[in-house]
Amino acid sequence: MASWAALSQALVDPTLTDEVDRAGSSLVQALVAGGTLLVAGNGGSAAIASHVAAEFIGKCIHDRDPLPAVSLAESLSSITAVGNDYGYEHVFTRGLAALGRPGDVLLAMSTSGTSPNVVAALQQARRRDILTIAMTGAKGEGLRGAADHVLVVPSDETPRIQEVHMLWAHTWCEAVDVLCQ
Repeated sequence: MASWAALSQALVDPTLTDEVDRAGSSLVQALVAGGTLLVAGNGGSAAIASHVAAEFIGKCIHDRDPLPAVSLAESLSSITAVGNDYGYEHVFTRGLAALGRPGDVLLAMSTSGTSPNVVAALQQARRRDILTIAMTGAKGEGLRGAADHVLVVPSDETPRIQEVHMLWAHTWCEAVDVLCQ
């Protein structure tokens, strides 16, 4: 509980809240303009990726028209085929190549900031003129410059990092629900 108390204080830092707001505004603008949200992450972040995509396709708090969103970690068949044929570091880049278009958004989550497949996806997305948002933990500071928006949870604890990623994503989902109502 003490780690959550300290983290909750750090999360209200004006610089961090401004970064989160800017990233969310960019994401919402892209979706409203017709872009698709592509979400990537491994392990618990893959579960969050699926959850976030579902919120945009469905709804978070208000009924609205569905918005295009895809979790690149969703298809076990695709992930294992690509991992087997091309290497695990390409499981997200292949999905981006197939689905990503200029004007889309890649939301990439890596608690460490060093997941090779997430880093490769960010690089490919930027080459394809796809808006990039990276969410990571304190060890992922090295991602700064690798994405249009890099949001760093000031924690080294994986559960806390993932909980904050979900908090931020829910904030953006609620903003879309209100805007597109």
